[in-house]
Amino acid sequence: MDETTLQVYSVLFVLATAVLVYTARFLQARRARRSRRAQRQIAGIDLIPGWAGQAIESGRPLHLAFGSAGVGEDNTAVALAGAEFFHHLIQRVGDGDVSPIMSTSAAATVPLAQDTLRRGWSRCGALTRAQWLPQGKRSIGYAAAVSCLIESERPSAHIFAGSFGPELALMIDSADRRGQGSLAVSDQLQGQAVAYAMADEALIGEELFAAAAYVAEAGEAPADAIVMDVWRALLIMGMSIVLLLEVARQLPWLSWQAVAVGSLLLLGLGLLVNRRR
Repeated sequence: MDETTLQVYSVLFVLATAVLVYTARFLQARRARRSRRAQRQIAGIDLIPGWAGQAIESGRPLHLAFGSAGVGEDNTAVALAGAEFFHHLIQRVGDGDVSPIMSTSAAATVPLAQDTLRRGWSRCGALTRAQWLPQGKRSIGYAAAVSCLIESERPSAHIFAGSFGPELALMIDSADRRGQGSLAVSDQLQGQAVAYAMADEALIGEELFAAAAYVAEAGEAPADAIVMDVWRALLIMGMSIVLLLEVARQLPWLSWQAVAVGSLLLLGLGLLVNRRR
């Protein structure tokens, strides 16, 4: 594929995405409940309403952690997705008396954390709750500082959404020993493994980028998540069809017509299962 063709496909992809996004937003605005049901289920998100209510009733803050996800680094997208997720979480506990605590080990993320608090928490005094702790990826110092925070502030629950390594195990263990809930996701393989094994719930892969849509009270985020699911489904179907056609080409007794019929049957079965779910 030459460079010109690749550019044309890229432009078409962007245009198609824009059309899908605005179409989904339009339908979501008219039929909000139906659009919400169209979202696939993410088990870890189900705990968040209970944690938010507990934070309000007990007067204990939520702890929202970016880890080492930093603006201007290779994990900028993770930091921005985490900030959008945290923004909607902060709004959920807006009726409480204590603002959430946000922590990061990336100095460049501190202004992002403060802006997230400013947008989500309408009262004064919240900006000081954005804390920079010892810097560095896989920072044991950061884990130790968070463990001290867990002891002193006694958060109601912890949302670790960003970039974490094996040091995440120390933080989750400290929270677990004090009976504090935890939800974790990391762009680092070691941190993701720790999250899956030790946290009460874990998000996996691209679920971080869709998480904001599941905690947003209203707005455009749910529609955007539906578009992500549409592209994911199309990508999976396209890859499966290409694989089956390649197999059919190598096996003389298997015709492409049979592959097409089989693909349609599998697609229909998938749609039926999704409909029943």
